[in-house]
Amino acid sequence: MKSPINIHSVNQKIYLSVGIYSVKVLGGWGVKVNDFSVSLRKIENGVVIKSEDTFWKYQSHAFKNRAKKIAVLDVYESGNFLVEFKNSKKLKVRRSNLILTRFFEKELPNQDLEICIGC
Repeated sequence: MKSPINIHSVNQKIYLSVGIYSVKVLGGWGVKVNDFSVSLRKIENGVVIKSEDTFWKYQSHAFKNRAKKIAVLDVYESGNFLVEFKNSKKLKVRRSNLILTRFFEKELPNQDLEICIGC
């Protein structure tokens, strides 16, 4: 398991082996992705791997938080990567995905949102 990464961090490095990795948002199950996306840039040669949206956005727990799978990354060459985020401010997360709770609970602060890759 890789440690959580804040969606506003810059030049975050991560080592990944060959495989397909889940990208999960931590903190809640009511997630609106909008135009938010994650990509990996290989440090050695600059190859970019873009995330792909998942059809099944299943809920789970990771790092003692609620987690929702939003994308997958298909890494076909192992190595060190820089994690890059696009449209970080457009990602919206609520603790619950139930319609009734939307009237009472606020969105989680965007600057505190984290993702995990491969958890």
